[in-house]
Amino acid sequence: MLGASGDEAHPPCWLWKGVLLALTLALAGGLALSAAIGAGWNNPRPTIRPECGPRGPILLRIAAPAEQAVYLLGQPMGPFTLEAVATPLDSPDLNGYGLIFRIQEPDRYDVFAVGSDGYLVVLRMEEGRETSLLDWQPFPHVRRGRAANRLRLSCAEGVCRFWVNDEYVTSLPDDLGPHGDIGLWAYRFEGEEARVEFTQVTVWENSP
Repeated sequence: MLGASGDEAHPPCWLWKGVLLALTLALAGGLALSAAIGAGWNNPRPTIRPECGPRGPILLRIAAPAEQAVYLLGQPMGPFTLEAVATPLDSPDLNGYGLIFRIQEPDRYDVFAVGSDGYLVVLRMEEGRETSLLDWQPFPHVRRGRAANRLRLSCAEGVCRFWVNDEYVTSLPDDLGPHGDIGLWAYRFEGEEARVEFTQVTVWENSP
């Protein structure tokens, strides 16, 4: 009887090992998440003095379907962060607006954009061919309709990182870097005229 009672009072070793393993994994996951946040997953905008801005309002107007409008800001000399608050003044669902970067020729550049339908995308145009680096997909932090969205991208050390409303989206290789103009971008797929207003347009240089 004493033996049975003692077994009940002291759980088997394998149970403790399982508990310790679960705690270890939970701790490791928490540390990984903390490291990711520290690396910039939900990092606020840079605190150093900006190289340019904030500027705005800057209005982009697209009168015809399947056309884009671009406003160039110049070429950073090295690693950079570009941020802008974009507000659609009209709300056709089939639109896109955001940041254009690594513009090396009229038909060679990358675009980070959202749409009034709550989707986002990272596109590359090269020799007249459009490629999705990140396909159009819904993102819960994209504000729909005519609501303003804060977009930010940061390119440094061969990688570009992207945020919407201070929420991390993804990281992609900076294949067209390290040079190229940056700017603002808007596109109309179809429907009525599209207008997008950009404010708080800010550029930081040498800021990974």
